Amino acid sequence: MTVTRKLRPAPDVPVPSPELVTLDGVTINVIGIGNEIMADDAVGLAILRELEADPIQGVNFIYGGTSGMEILPMVQDADYLLVLDGLKQGQPGDVAVLVGDQIPRLLQQQLSPHQVGLLDLLSAARLTGQEPDNVAVVGITARDVEFRTSLSEEISAAIPEAVQRARQLLKEWTAEATQHQPK
Repeated sequence: MTVTRKLRPAPDVPVPSPELVTLDGVTINVIGIGNEIMADDAVGLAILRELEADPIQGVNFIYGGTSGMEILPMVQDADYLLVLDGLKQGQPGDVAVLVGDQIPRLLQQQLSPHQVGLLDLLSAARLTGQEPDNVAVVGITARDVEFRTSLSEEISAAIPEAVQRARQLLKEWTAEATQHQPK
């Protein structure tokens, strides 16, 4: 039996190397990225919380926050990697799903400094020969990235659609995982 484990560090507690769950030997990691005190930059974390509320068996939910290379092992260990983040492309509140080759376009349009870390993570994983077979980003175009602990109205209103699209992608991946050879 596989159990989904939520990987969220508590304040003032060192983060141990997490034991990731697998689905038939395949690792599916979802990493929420963002800064909780920078308004719409926190949207990836908001999407992650909604997905965690009704977890999918065999999927790891990882609170990436503004982490950089600390989460490289979770990127390298993934057969499937879904990144949840705020985007700069489109109109505020637009939901986008970027898969595979579409992702470098996102990384060229930085919303915030942590996206440099995302590019670095994916590049480091590639250089070590341990990049995920499948990578996707589900995000919402941000309106405000300023010092504030709440999301803009149109960003909050778009979260259910982003969650639904992420959940659909994860369902496809979990179906594929039972037929996929793990790394």
